[in-house]
Amino acid sequence: MSDVPNSSPPADYTQGRDGMAPGQTAKAHARARVEFRAGDGPLIAIEADHALELERAEQSMVISWQQDGQPMNAAIPVVEFNEYIDTGKIVIDT
Repeated sequence: MSDVPNSSPPADYTQGRDGMAPGQTAKAHARARVEFRAGDGPLIAIEADHALELERAEQSMVISWQQDGQPMNAAIPVVEFNEYIDTGKIVIDT
């Protein structure tokens, strides 16, 4: 038996195409305009060429960016974030 702690993801973890585990962070950028609605709130748009900071949660991706000199952030469900990866609207920097 190994003394290494169990590194399997939490039971409520949703696998995404981001390849990140909960708590991991990464830099990314928007290659095209990204629009989404955070909960019941207003439609939010991130314009192309914005630098993004990502933090993976169990079932969402927390995205942070600057807009008009103001810090912005939103949690997007992994299923929706997968679409932005698949369409190339968001690219995770390697």
